[in-house]
Amino acid sequence: MEEVVLRLKDATYRHSLYAPLAFKPWRKISGQGIFSANLSLHKGTILGLVGPNGAGKTTLLRMMAGILPLQEGSIYESEKNSSAVLSDVNLRNMVGHMPEQVRWQGRKTVRDALLEIGEMRQVNESRIDGLLKLVGLRSRIDAPLNELSQGMRQRLTLAAALLGSPNILLLDEPLNGLDPVAAAAFIVLLGKLTDKGVSIVISSHQVEGLVGIIGRLALMHRGQILAEGTMLEVAEQLNLEKKTEVSGEGKAPDFSKYVSTAELIEVEQSSGEWRAVLNKSEPGLLKNLVADGIEITSWTIRQPNVIEMLCAATGQSIEDVGLEVSSTAVMPLRNFRGEEE
Repeated sequence: MEEVVLRLKDATYRHSLYAPLAFKPWRKISGQGIFSANLSLHKGTILGLVGPNGAGKTTLLRMMAGILPLQEGSIYESEKNSSAVLSDVNLRNMVGHMPEQVRWQGRKTVRDALLEIGEMRQVNESRIDGLLKLVGLRSRIDAPLNELSQGMRQRLTLAAALLGSPNILLLDEPLNGLDPVAAAAFIVLLGKLTDKGVSIVISSHQVEGLVGIIGRLALMHRGQILAEGTMLEVAEQLNLEKKTEVSGEGKAPDFSKYVSTAELIEVEQSSGEWRAVLNKSEPGLLKNLVADGIEITSWTIRQPNVIEMLCAATGQSIEDVGLEVSSTAVMPLRNFRGEEE
């Protein structure tokens, strides 16, 4: 079993909101944030942090980086040593944090910009040069910051996050603004870091692009972690079965003759072609379709994808999951007599 390098237990942080009253102009109340999060990071593994807009992913990363202090709960260094509670200072020393956006601007060179940051962490020049080589910026060390592409800016931000040789790397939307080639190169770089034993957490909206690289998945909604584990473990937690995807030519058959309507997710008909997705594997369906003379062009039995898992975990449709941006999306759920408030 993989070694646990960081564990959150009932970790809570709620942002303070101004709610002034006539005689209390500075009154504050607890608002959105993270509510009682439990999560373990495994050595040399990439954890994908997935959730709708406003689910609290950025807040959770900042808590793990020691930027936001815990109001309740604890963060431990390992699974076995429950007495090794980490302070914010401890976290900042062992964690590298790559925020969603860093504005690298000016005529200063790439190397000089990283040297200035390195001075604060007492990092020598050889380490700086090694990091620039690692992230693929060795040929751009004398380039002004203004001349960097978005992909190069992301690489420089990653180099800054790696200055302290962290065991844990937290990446907030690292693929934003990258073209497919730059994103693929960035993912290859992350693989090199995990080979060195670095544990990585990626918060990203490009969920399907993460499937090939993440070892574990955590689903977030309304400031809570709903499910966590490998893809198979999360599917089992949500009682999701394998899906059957079938497509063919001509007019789509009447699937009610072969399966119950509850098992059918969708049927798409286009000019001369059709595609159907069923809610579970149907090994006998192919034989029956062929026996009735229906022309099949593809047949696939697959595991549920990340979007389907998120919909199952939140109880929302794909449209609702993708468009939810209200501030109440990160409020914790409360139950009253079995019903959600």
